[in-house]
Amino acid sequence: MPDDLITVVEESEDVDSTIISRVRLEILWALSELGEDGATARHLKAGLNLSDGVLYANLKKLVGLGYLRSEKVTLEGKELELYAITREGLLAWQRVRSWLCKLLGCGGELCER
Repeated sequence: MPDDLITVVEESEDVDSTIISRVRLEILWALSELGEDGATARHLKAGLNLSDGVLYANLKKLVGLGYLRSEKVTLEGKELELYAITREGLLAWQRVRSWLCKLLGCGGELCER
């Protein structure tokens, strides 16, 4: 645990609590790593091992919050939805990642990922 727990608790006010779920954090993490290229729902589903219902409900929420953008793309003759993290989403991800690292008292490479 961190030395100054009060500071960590106070800093939690800067974190959007609507993204504090394993699935939403995994989606933001994955898309932050992919950058502007993003990923299709099919790729996210396979990479994160999520069901369609869980994935789409959380993608819809993150798009609604303005943290992801979506666009239709055609790939191999099929129309698919491509998702990418927005600037706001990246900032929210960085804030929550920093806060979690402080809360957990981790450092070094783990918090840089």
